[in-house]
Amino acid sequence: MMCIHRFVLAVSASLVSASALAQPFQIVVTVTPPFSIPKPQWRDVLRYSFPASGGAAMSFTNIPNGQVNDPDSVAFRTPTDLFIGNRHGNGVEPGTISRFRLTDSGATATLVDTYTQPGLVGVVEICFNPLDKELFAAAVNDGIWRWKVDTQGVVTSNGSFARGRGWRGVCVEPSGNFLFATAAGSSIFRFRLNPDGTTTELTPYTINGSTNLHFFGLGPVAGELYVADIGSNKVYRLRVNADGSLTLLQSISSTNAIDCAFSPDGKEMFVSRHISGGIDRFNYVSATDTWAYSSTIPTDSLSGLATYVPAACPSDLTGEGFVDDSDFQVFAQAYNTLDCADPSMPLGCPADLNLDGFVDDLDFQVFVMAYNELICS
Repeated sequence: MMCIHRFVLAVSASLVSASALAQPFQIVVTVTPPFSIPKPQWRDVLRYSFPASGGAAMSFTNIPNGQVNDPDSVAFRTPTDLFIGNRHGNGVEPGTISRFRLTDSGATATLVDTYTQPGLVGVVEICFNPLDKELFAAAVNDGIWRWKVDTQGVVTSNGSFARGRGWRGVCVEPSGNFLFATAAGSSIFRFRLNPDGTTTELTPYTINGSTNLHFFGLGPVAGELYVADIGSNKVYRLRVNADGSLTLLQSISSTNAIDCAFSPDGKEMFVSRHISGGIDRFNYVSATDTWAYSSTIPTDSLSGLATYVPAACPSDLTGEGFVDDSDFQVFAQAYNTLDCADPSMPLGCPADLNLDGFVDDLDFQVFVMAYNELICS
C-alpha cells in the first residue's frame, strides 16, 4: 500500500504516537477475483470497522459495484478523500479511478467523480506522492499513469511513463523523491522523480526467493516499506535508504499476500490475500521487532486495502497536517461560492465543515478555531 494510500495517519520514526492509542479505524479492501473477468463478476469494496488495534472486526457498509468497476486498489489523498482503482476486466472497458468523499466519521462514502486517460487499461495499484499529492496508477499491460492534484483537490491528467511494460504495484516513499514499482516478478523497479516532472529509472532491486511481487505498503516506522508477494506467500519488509536504495529487513509468511495496511498505532498489520481470500492479522512484537500471526478474517479473493482513520483535523483542507494560510485560501474560495451544489465548488465540498450543504459563517467558526491551533493532533 498508502504510498500515502497505505497509512493515512502521519507518523514519526516512533512506532506509536500517543494520539493513536485505542483509536477506532476502518479497513477498506477490494474484492478482486484473479485474472481478467467479465462484467457480471465484478464485486464491491468491503469495509470493516475496528474499535482499536486487536479489536473485533465488524462489517461496515460496502461501496457497491457500479460505483466501482472491478475494483483493485485503494488510496487516500486525505482522511476524507478516497480513491479506488478499477480494472474494468483488464480491457472490457477503459480503466478508471473512482473518487469518494467520506463523511460522518466514515459512515457515508459519496461518489464525487471518476478519472481516466486515453489508452489507460487495467488500473492495478494506485498511490499518492506524500508531498505534492500527485496521483500515480500502475496499468496491467502498459505504463504508469499520472494526475496532478492541486491544493483544492482538482485533478488534472499528467501523462504517463514506463510505457510498453506491464505493472502491478506502485508507491512513492515519504520524501517524494523516489517511486517504486513491481511487475509480477522478483524485482522492485526504482524511479527518481525529478523536480522538472521527468523520471529517471534506476537499477532494479531484486528480492531473492520472491516470484510475483504486487502491492506496497508504507510501514508505521518512518523509512520502512512493505511489499507483498502472491507467489512466495510472503510480505517483505524493507528499509528505504536516502539514495533510494533498499535493504531487506524481514519476510512475513501470508498465503497469496497481495497488499498490507496498518492500524493507526502501528501495532497491527493487515494482509489481504488474493485467490485464497481472507485478511491475515499480525501483531507487532516489540521485543523482537517482528510480526506474529494472530488470526484471519474470512473473505473471497481480495486485492488492495488501506486504513481509514477518522479525520482528526477536518479543517486541514490541503491534507498536509497543518491548518494554515493554504487551507484558508481553499476555504475562502468555497466561502465565496457558498452553495455546495454550485458546479464551481471543489469536489465533495470539503469546506462544508458542519455538513449543512453550504460554506458559510457557521463553517468559518469551526475553521478559525482549527486555524488558531495550527497543528493537527
